[in-house]
Amino acid sequence: MPALTANTRALQSCVILTALLAMFFLNWPGVDLWFSALFYRPQDGFWLAHLETVNALREVIWKLIILTFLVALGGLIFTKLFRSTTPALNKVWEVAIMTYVLGPMLLTDVILKSHWGRARPSTTEEFGGTAQFTPPFVISDQCASNCSFVSGEGSGVTALLITVMLVVRNSGPSTASKIATGAAFAVAAAGLSLRVIMGRHFLSDTLCAVLFVTMITLALLHLKRYRSLKLF
Repeated sequence: MPALTANTRALQSCVILTALLAMFFLNWPGVDLWFSALFYRPQDGFWLAHLETVNALREVIWKLIILTFLVALGGLIFTKLFRSTTPALNKVWEVAIMTYVLGPMLLTDVILKSHWGRARPSTTEEFGGTAQFTPPFVISDQCASNCSFVSGEGSGVTALLITVMLVVRNSGPSTASKIATGAAFAVAAAGLSLRVIMGRHFLSDTLCAVLFVTMITLALLHLKRYRSLKLF
């Protein structure tokens, strides 16, 4: 029996982590409320959401998500119009674009956020709103559109991080690649954190966003055309 590749092991780990996460939050849904409450004040609401610096940082991260997608799209178009000398990167752009389309755009925005019905923290009764709190893996009717499960920007920063990792892992090692990887992790961590501290998403929304988008990429890397690419 052939040894499992790093991508296969990573996919298995993501599936297991998702199952454990589902069981955890279904049994202890109050953890979401407890964690969000750390950033909530009865008199001020989610007060960090009112700070200009926090909103400015969020805008910067959102623009980086779009910029990374456009760079990947530009790379893909370039390789289709002109023969590239780096076949691995040709495939990287394809996987990056499919990750963005299938993850943040299709699964997150079109399917989950539009139909799951989970209310955002700031709209729930526990935090001054009128909607009922519901666990992450339970379909609800407390939100009509653009709902909490899962985080759209969380999915976006995950796709950004994955794109950078794909480029770095499938290019020659260098100091610049290490800096780019570190910066991408920092952007992803900040983007995920902001959605929680601003009261726009629960902790589970962001964790699920990371796992779902990562599993999509790892599933793509199991296709014959992309098996030679490295992510982990």
